[in-house]
Amino acid sequence: MDRRTGTTVPTFVVAGAGRAGTTGLVEALRAHPHAFVTTPKEPHYLAMHGSRPDFRGPGDDESINRTAVTDERDYLDLFSDDPAHTARGEGSVSTLYYHRTALPELLRINPDVRVVLLLREPVARAYSSFQYLRAQGREPEEDFLAALDDEPRRRADNWHHLWHYSQMSLYADAVADFTTQLRPGHLGVWFHDDLEADFAGTLREVVQFLGLPAVPGLGEDAARVNISGTPRFHRLQQGLWWASGRPAVRRSARALTSWRFREAVRSRLITRQEVPDRVVDAVAPLFEEDLARLRDLLGPSVGVPAWLQAPRGARTA
Repeated sequence: MDRRTGTTVPTFVVAGAGRAGTTGLVEALRAHPHAFVTTPKEPHYLAMHGSRPDFRGPGDDESINRTAVTDERDYLDLFSDDPAHTARGEGSVSTLYYHRTALPELLRINPDVRVVLLLREPVARAYSSFQYLRAQGREPEEDFLAALDDEPRRRADNWHHLWHYSQMSLYADAVADFTTQLRPGHLGVWFHDDLEADFAGTLREVVQFLGLPAVPGLGEDAARVNISGTPRFHRLQQGLWWASGRPAVRRSARALTSWRFREAVRSRLITRQEVPDRVVDAVAPLFEEDLARLRDLLGPSVGVPAWLQAPRGARTA
C-alpha cells in the first residue's frame, strides 16, 4: 500500500527480455503464498500508459492492442490489497524494451520498487522470438534472416515489439538506465541460463531478493513453459492460435483447464531446435558492441554466463 495515495502499488516487476524465461519465473512466484502477480501477467501499462496501442503486425489487434492496460486506475486495480501479499508484481517484457517510457512511470508509482531483469544470449533470444511467432502462424517469412532483413520496415510500420528481433536483443541502454535510476540494491540481474541450469535455485535467489521468506520445494517441480520451436502439427498449432484470439473460446478454455495443463499440451506440440550455425555467423556480430557495454555495466561476476564473457555464442531456441 502506498501511504501517500492509499492505493496498492507494485513492489516489484520482472522486466526481462522477451523469450528469456519471464513467464516461467513469474508463474513460479505466483505460487509463493506471500507473493501476488497480476492477471494478465503482462499488462504493459508501464510502457504504454496513457496511450491507445495501435500496433499493425499480424495478429496484433487480437493480442496486445486488446489486452494492454493503459489507464493508471485500471492498472493499480490489478494488484491485491491483501496484507498477506507482501510482494506484488507483474511481468511485462515491454518494460525493459521501452525503458525510457516505462522506468520513469514505474518510479513515479513506487520509488522503492525492485526490478528483476532476465537476459538471454541475444541471437538465441531473437531466433526464439521468430520461432514463437512462426508457431502461432503470425510470422510470414519462413527464413529467419529474411525476417531480420524486413525488421526496419516492420518497426516503421509499427509492428509490436516481439517482431523487433534484433532491437529486443540489445540490452546495454536499458540496463544502464535501470542501474543508475533505481535505488541501490533494488536491481537484480539473472540469466536464461540460470533458469535452464537450476530453476529452483534461481527462484530461491529471486525470492530472497524480493524480501520474501523461503518456501521449501518452491519451483522444484516447475515444468518448462512458453517454449518455442517448430510446430509438429502446423494446422493444429494455427487453430490453437486462432482460438486464443477469440475471447469467448479463451475464457472457456481457462475455466475448464489449468495454466499448467495448457502449457504441457502446448509444449508437446513443439519441437525445440538449435539456432543454425549460419544464423549465428550472420547475426552475432550485430550484438558484439552492445555485449561489450553490457559486460562493463555488470562487471565481473561468477554468475555471468559464457556468452557474456565472449563476444559470440548461442543456445537452444
